[in-house]
Amino acid sequence: MNEHAVSPRRRRMPRLLLVCTGALAVGACAGGGRVATFEAAAVPPAPDYARPDAWLAQPGRNGLERSTPPGMTPIDEARAPADVFFIHPTTVDGGALNAAYDAPRAQAKLEPAVLLGQASVFNGCCRIHAPHYRQASLAGLKDREATALAYSDVARAFRQFIQRIGRGRPFIIASHSQGSGHAVELLQREVAGTPLQKRLVAAYLIGGYVPRSFAEIGLPTCDAPRQTGCVLSYNASKGTKLARMVIEGKAYQWQGQWRKQGDPPAICVNPLNWRAGAAAGPEQHMGGLPLPKAPFPDRAVQLADLQPGITGAACRDQMLEVKLNASASGFGDTLSSLAGSYHLNDYGLFYANLRENAIERVTAWRMSRRD
Repeated sequence: MNEHAVSPRRRRMPRLLLVCTGALAVGACAGGGRVATFEAAAVPPAPDYARPDAWLAQPGRNGLERSTPPGMTPIDEARAPADVFFIHPTTVDGGALNAAYDAPRAQAKLEPAVLLGQASVFNGCCRIHAPHYRQASLAGLKDREATALAYSDVARAFRQFIQRIGRGRPFIIASHSQGSGHAVELLQREVAGTPLQKRLVAAYLIGGYVPRSFAEIGLPTCDAPRQTGCVLSYNASKGTKLARMVIEGKAYQWQGQWRKQGDPPAICVNPLNWRAGAAAGPEQHMGGLPLPKAPFPDRAVQLADLQPGITGAACRDQMLEVKLNASASGFGDTLSSLAGSYHLNDYGLFYANLRENAIERVTAWRMSRRD
């Protein structure tokens, strides 16, 4: 054996994924060093959600979330039949356990990519509201007090969102990665068993561990493309063991208590046919969009051409396995090449399917109220 070769046991891939998974990480994920401890006196000031600067996206701004691929147009916000509350993933690079909600772009490097490649999915059906919050940093994701602080901001923003959109108006909750962890708690505390539950079109909690036990509190797993009042999730991968770290061993809030994942299986809904635990072929793939990269524009723009038919997908053992064909371009990154995880492109791989489905579910919700 070559004395300079690196044995599989010495490779750093597990450490890489431990740091990156659960966060929309910046570049080649890095970590290590002494982990800081949470100190309440040192946390950044809380955002005031009555102020515009506390929101990453709001109606009326013509922000990056209003961008569309060729041939598509965003809905007129004055006529939009529903609203989206979008909880963004981790966008900060390094720093304290909790980032300032108004962290400068140099630190929150991926905010534009999230608006362009994730939140924009919903501009065909809805007005988009995305709060800034004191997100847990990559190190803070392992600290319960840091994640609780981040959630407290999300919850306050959601209440402001509900007041702002008015009584009776339908809404979608959408999220990715760290945002999906907060959305799991938000659905339990603010929606399930309340009058708001009737107004929930669907919850798109993508790129994280989402327990199937939501059905026990009245929020079933989505199992049809026009089903409403339901929860869906998936985590795209090549089917590798390392990629499973996004759903395995996760601590999460359930009914007011911290639990360690391992009992309820994770939700996997196939975004090609919107069936739980199902498989579908590439003929049902409507178009993918790789996560946009810098340099980023300042206002809404035309996005890149969509890439249709580039993959089928199958829910296997709680993960969404995909196999990109040779025509797919731009979906590779450090996580996909070293760990087999498409975490960075959970939204982008199925961009057109997500966009069309959000429109379809909003229409179905409205039609159900006319019966």
